[in-house]
Amino acid sequence: MKYSISLLFIALVISGCRQVDNESPEPSGFVQIPAAQFVLHGRSVFLDAYEICDHTVTNAEYKRFIDATVFKAPLHWVNNRIPAGKEDYPVIFVNRYDAEEYANWLTRTSGRIYRLPTSFEFAWASTGGAGFDVMFTPDTAKVNYNSDHKRVFDQWQKFLKPASWGMKNGFGLYNTSGNVWQFADDNPDPQNLMWRYRIEAHASGSKTVMGGSWYTGRDYLKPGSDFGINAGIRYPDLGIRLVREPEGDCWSIVPRQVCGVTNEKGQVVVSWAELKKDSAVSSFNVYRIDGDKRDQSGIRINKEPVLFTSFTDTTKITPGKRYQYRVREIDPVGKEGHPSEWTGIVAADELNPVVVSFKPLFEKGGMTPVFGDLEGWSRKGCVIRLDNGNVEMSQDPGLPVQLEAFSSTGRSLWRKDIAWHENIFGSASNAPFCLWDMDNDGKDEVIALLQVGEQNFATILDGMSGRVLYKAPWTQMATDLSLSSTRIQMSIAYLDGKNPAVITQTGIYENEIITAYDNKMNKLWDYNSFMETNGSGGHKIEVADVDGDGRQEIIYGTTCLNPDGVMRWSIYRQHPDLISIHDYIPERKGLEVFYIVESSVNAGVYMVDANTGELIWKNNREDDPVWSHGHVGWTADIWSGSEGMEAVSNRAGHDDKTLLLFSSGGKRLMDSFPPGFIPMEWDGDETRELVGDNGRILGNFNGSEIVPEKGIIPNPVPGSKLIFTADLYGDFRSEMVVSGKDTDGKDMIMVVTSTEPINSSFIAPSEEIDYRLWLSRNKGGGYGQVYEYVLMKLQKKTK
Repeated sequence: MKYSISLLFIALVISGCRQVDNESPEPSGFVQIPAAQFVLHGRSVFLDAYEICDHTVTNAEYKRFIDATVFKAPLHWVNNRIPAGKEDYPVIFVNRYDAEEYANWLTRTSGRIYRLPTSFEFAWASTGGAGFDVMFTPDTAKVNYNSDHKRVFDQWQKFLKPASWGMKNGFGLYNTSGNVWQFADDNPDPQNLMWRYRIEAHASGSKTVMGGSWYTGRDYLKPGSDFGINAGIRYPDLGIRLVREPEGDCWSIVPRQVCGVTNEKGQVVVSWAELKKDSAVSSFNVYRIDGDKRDQSGIRINKEPVLFTSFTDTTKITPGKRYQYRVREIDPVGKEGHPSEWTGIVAADELNPVVVSFKPLFEKGGMTPVFGDLEGWSRKGCVIRLDNGNVEMSQDPGLPVQLEAFSSTGRSLWRKDIAWHENIFGSASNAPFCLWDMDNDGKDEVIALLQVGEQNFATILDGMSGRVLYKAPWTQMATDLSLSSTRIQMSIAYLDGKNPAVITQTGIYENEIITAYDNKMNKLWDYNSFMETNGSGGHKIEVADVDGDGRQEIIYGTTCLNPDGVMRWSIYRQHPDLISIHDYIPERKGLEVFYIVESSVNAGVYMVDANTGELIWKNNREDDPVWSHGHVGWTADIWSGSEGMEAVSNRAGHDDKTLLLFSSGGKRLMDSFPPGFIPMEWDGDETRELVGDNGRILGNFNGSEIVPEKGIIPNPVPGSKLIFTADLYGDFRSEMVVSGKDTDGKDMIMVVTSTEPINSSFIAPSEEIDYRLWLSRNKGGGYGQVYEYVLMKLQKKTK
């Protein structure tokens, strides 16, 4: 990034934008302001080039928006008509929300990004390039302000001037001082926005207006002066000036799940996602803003392009101070591309690997977290199910199961009673929920069982408020009524390859009913597992495109259904405790399904062709009489000594700690695999690592034992319990989702990540829809599981 060196001699560059005719929605008169750096209010400021309109938005320009969208007209217009003779005057009686809607409409219709200026962009433009140290002396003949303080606020018709009236400044801009106040954005970090019940839009976080008006005195006109007005207020001296993306620039944000943590030296380690669109020659610049506002381009903190997707900020930072970070991709010729989103972090003077924490308000019981983007800001928030003592075989605690939703910054958004003890057979596991964007608006909804009165419904809830959007009666249980263990499940599938559908399962050990709904909870079909497939149900519903036609099939246990609800195949082995779907066997075409079956007569492990249901191999009680109840296990590529992934399972129920290790081809590799470990991605090599003791031990399997890595403690949070691992933030590596205590002794959910950069580049697993769908349901829609993902490496030059 190149910045101007001199504050006094920045040349004015007039935009090469075309003259816009009266039929075009775009305003004319945009001026390009070159990149600049300066100091204002004690802050060092770095700005990229931007275009700013030479006048405030006129009534005539705003009317094109009103006519095209049927948006509410300004309050002083009559029957959507501009007051006579005021077409070229600034549009007034508009608020910040109106301004953002107008800018968003221009962006959609033009293909170029329009927005409000940041406070620094407006301040710099208002100097005309002369800087902030020049004495500002307004000329009452050319600047419209309240020089004698005698003007009356409701007499705007008398004092308001046309948008292009008066003097131009050094950049050729009208009325950057006087006539009407103009909205500016500070883009505050939502983490630090206080006294906000729920932040629905970025506009609710900004109050800044600049430039003064026809009603205000001289003191308000100085470049850089700013004041606060609530976002919803409409005044007769408040208008809009827009900036827009210069031709060839890239302002639109490409989300990269950027995160930052501090290492043992108190340095910030930033990491981000590599995307499918990136290339092997992609590199990155890392930018930082000091403070809690995202109101400038930031300073580049890397000396050379960063080849990989993590970076340590070795520049001077102050413990306890908040910083903002983002990255921009660099193409092979050195041109910067789209910026990522910003992430904020308070620097610490010691190790702090916690990316974010979520602290629900409850007194007792367990917490089940599911992650998703509730705000639409490309940052994962969390919804936590609170069982409140409603656990299997419990007495009625007198409290319902609840959901509490949190923003990406850990702010509590809402809490909702989901169901009472009687309606979920005594167990919170029978109150499933998932997170997914059901209406393609960029925000995840919450799909959940919800008790209304005495009846259970399958519902879609608004992710930001918990409000019920759509609901349908939950399918009634056919039998199984006396059992308490998990037998109500939920998942999301793309049955038509285009639109998300809700899939529910009622019953697990007998007479299961699978029901599909569209994204507005209209029922599509039922499948009644009352005959040969009876008892096929599992503890979760898996989905996968098993035949490659773009539509997803439903694997609800040992039976697979087509997208229309017709049975595709079954292995008729009754109830499995674990189901995983992957390309386990490299030499075989397509996907395979791995089962750990509980049902005693069929207890064992099975590898099945996902398309046809063909049994590829098995190891069950017919082969080994010890099998009585397969209960725990996982699959992952943990050893390079065998092709494909490995599979782990026990044989004799809940208390059996003797684990078998199988190759993807069915070879029994080990009879006493060490218990208490689960796989995760930590170091970027070709196999997964294994973590034990709630993330305090990291090791690698060498074919005969797990060898601990000395000096590495992935989860250093004292007393915390590991819930599951997944790639939620930062680069391709796994984070650990843990529960623990806050300093006040209250329980909370934390996400812990690595505090070390890594010289490896892999495409983030979140680029795959199957991985995102797994995240949407894991532990909430049914039992949790390990999800093994194949790392896709970009071959980059090493340093």
